[in-house]
Amino acid sequence: MAGIRRVNGKLSGINPAVSCCRLCQVQSLLCEGGTATPDGILCSLGIDSRYNEGCTELAKYLFYGLYGRNQLNLEHVLEEFPDEMLDDVILLIKAECVHLYCNPMNYSYLLPYVSHWRNLHLYCMTKAEYEDEEAAEEFKISSFVTMVQDCYRIGVPYSSQGHIQRFDMFMMEKWPLIQAFALEGIGGGSFFTMKYKVPSSKNKKNLKYFLSSEDLVNFEKQWSGFFSSMDLESHLSILELSEAQAGEAFRTYYSHGLISSNITDKSKSQQPFVLFGKHSSSEDLESYSFNFPSESHQVRNTGPLGSAARHMILQCVAPKGPLACSRTYFFETTHTPYLGEVLLLLSQIYSAAVQAVLSGIKCYSCTSTCFIFVFRIIPLTDEESRYAVKTASMTVHDIPDLQWDRGDLGSVVFSESFLESSINIQQKGKIIFFSEGLLFIHSQYGTFTLSKDHISTIKFYDPDSSAVSSLLVEYESSMLPHLPYPLHSADHCLVFALQPRSKSHRAFYSKVRFRQHFALSSIGQEPILYDHLGVLFPSAELRNPVSSQGDKVVITIITGLPGSHKKRLCNFLVQLNKEHGRWVVYEPDPDSCDSFSASHLQQYLSSFLESQRGPGGKPRLLVLSPGYTDVLDVVQAVLFHPDPVVQACFTIGAVTACVDPLFLSEFIFPFCASCMSGIVSTVVFTGLTAEQKRPLVQHVHQLVRSANPTAAFILAEKGAVTRNEDVNLILSDSSFNEPQMLRARYVLYPGWCKGRFCSGSGSLVLTQQRVAFKRPLERPLFVTRCKALKSSLRPSPFRGNVYNVWGKVRFSDSDQLMEVSYNTVSGTLSIVPLTPGPKDTTTPCFLIFDGVGLTEDGLKDWLRLCAKQPKKTKSTLSPQEIKSIHMTRHLDPLPPGFFYNGYQYVDIFGEKMNFHPCILFQAILTNCLYVYQNEQANRNH
Repeated sequence: MAGIRRVNGKLSGINPAVSCCRLCQVQSLLCEGGTATPDGILCSLGIDSRYNEGCTELAKYLFYGLYGRNQLNLEHVLEEFPDEMLDDVILLIKAECVHLYCNPMNYSYLLPYVSHWRNLHLYCMTKAEYEDEEAAEEFKISSFVTMVQDCYRIGVPYSSQGHIQRFDMFMMEKWPLIQAFALEGIGGGSFFTMKYKVPSSKNKKNLKYFLSSEDLVNFEKQWSGFFSSMDLESHLSILELSEAQAGEAFRTYYSHGLISSNITDKSKSQQPFVLFGKHSSSEDLESYSFNFPSESHQVRNTGPLGSAARHMILQCVAPKGPLACSRTYFFETTHTPYLGEVLLLLSQIYSAAVQAVLSGIKCYSCTSTCFIFVFRIIPLTDEESRYAVKTASMTVHDIPDLQWDRGDLGSVVFSESFLESSINIQQKGKIIFFSEGLLFIHSQYGTFTLSKDHISTIKFYDPDSSAVSSLLVEYESSMLPHLPYPLHSADHCLVFALQPRSKSHRAFYSKVRFRQHFALSSIGQEPILYDHLGVLFPSAELRNPVSSQGDKVVITIITGLPGSHKKRLCNFLVQLNKEHGRWVVYEPDPDSCDSFSASHLQQYLSSFLESQRGPGGKPRLLVLSPGYTDVLDVVQAVLFHPDPVVQACFTIGAVTACVDPLFLSEFIFPFCASCMSGIVSTVVFTGLTAEQKRPLVQHVHQLVRSANPTAAFILAEKGAVTRNEDVNLILSDSSFNEPQMLRARYVLYPGWCKGRFCSGSGSLVLTQQRVAFKRPLERPLFVTRCKALKSSLRPSPFRGNVYNVWGKVRFSDSDQLMEVSYNTVSGTLSIVPLTPGPKDTTTPCFLIFDGVGLTEDGLKDWLRLCAKQPKKTKSTLSPQEIKSIHMTRHLDPLPPGFFYNGYQYVDIFGEKMNFHPCILFQAILTNCLYVYQNEQANRNH
């Protein structure tokens, strides 16, 4: 473990956008389709995978900087715990979720990277639990088994990019983690490679190569250290310098990098070299090998006719990445006016080559008309190429000696590595401005460009902010062949009218900063809305004036898990602010257990708009997200209403998430996505004030803060907000559209601005079951049965667990309808009488159960034990009950006076029966059992 930098005790250089983007690139490999596509990618580090290179490389890619082993920066090595503790990590990446096992020691280092990952399942023990080594190992193995249980085909990053190895299933079976899978009891009970198809994930063409800061630093050191190896003060020593001596630093850097990375590919197009004078001809460049540098070719003898060389060409290549840089240097002690004819010729050609390369880079960045780039030959028309480090180069070979005709002078070379940044912008504007000219889209004549090479003057007339601006472009006659004929004019002038505050007007004034631009362009191909440019790239010219909400209805969204008191917070806000305006609350039918429906919400918004027409103040709308709904789905449903008229009438003011730490079970970690950056501006902790110092509460605070660093935290016990400042935060009209929120949405949720971001779902699916009934329940039995749910909670895969119970019931001791709620994890039970009304005992009661793998029959059985059972007689037994009793007791001894004739039971009077005569007595025993259970529950209560 090395290369981890700390600033004020905290990890630095961690960007949530980069972390999420890299995860998405890996997950994209799982979305290609086909029978060979794996269900997940397994990555195990350290001794558990016998230090597999492919797994290590994937970890370096996802946790950049955390697993970079940089021996040159030993001062940054953390010494809190050994490497094997940091390497104690297991990752299973699926298309829509991620499973991560770690230990409590490396958890805090991994958290900044993974806290923004959607649908994350975290497996981690507490520090106290981790002290038991045997228990810790069993937990790791059981976590691994749980991760892969619903997979069929699992990919493994077996090889690194620089060292391709043939996948060996038997070598993988030697991994300690894979061997532990076969253990009986805690493991899977069979060989891993027999239970799962395990192809090697060698296809890394879609993993975009992000240049690490370590590569850049090392590469830069080679350039800065090159001239230090040459004695520039001694003219004699320069003349004696050989190509082998001059290029030793570059060769050592390159060779050691190849050896440390086990790279065997030594392409001639990518190798370091230093060549002097005429020994830089095209033939010399073609036959050069960095392993056999020349000692005989010196500065003193590589010029024309054996004279001293006037220049040298050199290239430095990064062995572990696509960085390559070529330059031409001249051996001279004077400047341009006093250069000789030979040196002047070489310098002029080299200057032209430099300008050609730089112009080519600019041309490509604007038009993307090139076709391939070096290091890995990839067509630049491929989407994959936009993230790669590219190299543009130009070499002028075999320059002749035009003055003295003494043969060739050698070659000059210049190359530069660069990154591109491009963003797709969705707009209707007609003119686009570039540094090298402008692009004009005409409705009749199509698209054409005005290059600055053909423009003589540009004049801009802008009288004031409310009048039409005029852009006058006077062009040379050489522009005429490139213009549509109807636009030709005798004065060679084009006039563009720019409406005030139009998109074209703002585009003319706009200036992009590259780093901010690249931060968004590197996320993907999803477009951004043109109206958001002024916020995403702040500048005085582009910034849009703050616009009023006008007649728009402001929507406040309240979200949270069941049991988080989000409904109480909603009711509290309405009661607190009802004097300041009209309030309307949207929440799904409480009697229904259906999941969130975007169409239902959109239909509600349409009808809401119709109902609010007419006189009266502008109402406010509170939207309460149901159940376990991802709040991003609610946001997209509001912002992208299918009716554009309705869509334009609503705006989101703020999104608030309610969290009660004691209601959270460890498996509900993925639902912390409801607190993510860019969506939620305020997090309300609704737990008890007295519980704030508990370790679990502090852990949840840390987790939420890591997932959303900018959110405001509010303490409101059971949803009761007491401070006016906190109420203003929750009911803000503009926090959702703040610049930092908007930027976070673009980098974390690509495609959200068109409603195309898929929130996905984890492998653990919580469902709701609704059970309706009419009979009253026994209060003591109900309380006892609820409290017993906590002790019945099962570990992974959690099937049959009930986490929340809510509904409306009647108890036998009262005719009044009661609202009941119970949270299994916290053990909190609430029984509240509903508003008294006319006596009505016919309204059906219901209970809604939240849990995993719940069945209606199982819940009905649970519910029957909460009610008083009627006495059973032979006439009240159902056919199913009679048959069941008969099957279990038909071999019991017959009572006196009965015998079995082989077909039926016969008594002394000759009466025949098809069932055992003790069925009546069995009914009495069954009734006694129910009575006993009722009495036992009363005593416990």
